[in-house]
Amino acid sequence: MTGATPRSTLKGVLAVLAFVALAGAGAGAARGLQFLYAMPTAAEYLAVKGTTVTHVPAGRLAFDGQSFRCGRFSAVLNPKLDDYGAAYFGFILLNPVRVTTLPLTLKRYAYAHECGHQYVGYDEGEADCYAIRRGKTEGWLDVAALKEVCDFISRSKGDGAHALGARRCAMMRRCFARARPGREPL
Repeated sequence: MTGATPRSTLKGVLAVLAFVALAGAGAGAARGLQFLYAMPTAAEYLAVKGTTVTHVPAGRLAFDGQSFRCGRFSAVLNPKLDDYGAAYFGFILLNPVRVTTLPLTLKRYAYAHECGHQYVGYDEGEADCYAIRRGKTEGWLDVAALKEVCDFISRSKGDGAHALGARRCAMMRRCFARARPGREPL
């Protein structure tokens, strides 16, 4: 009968500790990946981002005395967001510092674009078109307002998800021309 030597016991303990550490790190990494790719709920987003973010229930968001609504979807205001807005399924994310610098038409467009993601998914062109149709239907987007949106968007260099600004604007003009107020579900 052989007993465990102090050296083999130490190796066993170190192996168990290494396994526990790796499992813990893996769980933390998995949670981080889930947050990045599995779309957190508004409550989860608020819990991770802390006290710098604000939850605004559906139908309660307002800028310049105007109400901003997106069906049952709430908004989360994050002043550290690196863009004007974003969307996670289930809520709209806005940077209030950036959004408040925009004229009302651009605020409405940015919000409607992010709202569009709730209905059309990830496709940026479809979210643009949703915003244009919605603006025309609701009466805040006419030819002059579309020019204001295009002047703003045209400066965009585009990225992996968004087309070059001039191309986006051309597509938005086509959406505007095809939109039939009162005939499209929003």
